[in-house]
Amino acid sequence: MTIVSELRSVGVAEKDLFFDTPIPCAAHSLSDGGLMRIGIFGGTFDPVHLGHLRAAEEFAEALDLARVLMVLSAAPPHREAPSTPPEDRLHMLRLAVDDAPRLEASDMELKREGPSYTLDTIRQVRAETGSPFPFLALGMDAFEEIATWHQPAEVLEEAHLVILTRPGYRADLLAPLPEGSPAMYTSGEGMFLHRSGATLRELKVTAMDISSSQVRRLAGGGRSIRYLVPDTVFQYIQQSGIYTRRS
Repeated sequence: MTIVSELRSVGVAEKDLFFDTPIPCAAHSLSDGGLMRIGIFGGTFDPVHLGHLRAAEEFAEALDLARVLMVLSAAPPHREAPSTPPEDRLHMLRLAVDDAPRLEASDMELKREGPSYTLDTIRQVRAETGSPFPFLALGMDAFEEIATWHQPAEVLEEAHLVILTRPGYRADLLAPLPEGSPAMYTSGEGMFLHRSGATLRELKVTAMDISSSQVRRLAGGGRSIRYLVPDTVFQYIQQSGIYTRRS
C-alpha cells in the first residue's frame, strides 16, 4: 500500500497531503509509517547565510518536518569544489543552526569518498532514519539541471522533491525532468504524485537577495557582512579571516 492510499483509507483527502501547509497531526504518523518526517537541505554553505536559514525554516514549517538535515556538500559533481576548507564551512554551519530546534548540520557527505551524489545522501538518510521518503529541498536553479544528475530517475522515486521558489514565480515542475519521468507522475492538487509514492511540489519561500558569493566578496574587500549571516557566523568570519586572507 502506498503512502497516499494508506492516508485515503483513514479519510484524509488528497488535497491535504502534499501542499504548502502542515498536514494534520493524525496524518503525520501514518504518512511515514509512524517515523519522523525528515528533510534534506544541501549546499556548499560557503558561507551559510540568512537566506539559507530562512528557506530551511520555512521548508521545515510548511511540511511539518521533525528535522531538516543541512547537508554540507563535500565534492559537488556539477560545480567547482569550494576553496574554503570543509572544516571551516561545517563549523560555520554548526554555529548557524546551534539554536534552531529543527535544523541540524550534517557532515555525512564529508565522510563519504568520491562525488557528493544526492541519491547517495537520500539513501543514507533512509537507512539511518527509516524514513521511507525524505523531503528534499531544491532551488529552481538546481532543479532545472536534474536531468544531468547521477541517476535522476532514482532520485525522483526515492524522495519527496520540494522546489523552493520566490513569491510570484510559477515553476513548470515537469519540464526539467529526465526523459520518461513525467509519465511516472499523476497530477494532484498542489503536487504531482510519482508511482513510487514520492511527490513533487513547489513551495514559495521568502525572497532574500543574499548569496554566498556576495558575502565572500564583501568580506574579502573588508566591507560589512553584518545582517547577511548569523551573528555567530559573522564573528567567526571576522576573527578567522577566512575570506580576507585570500584577497
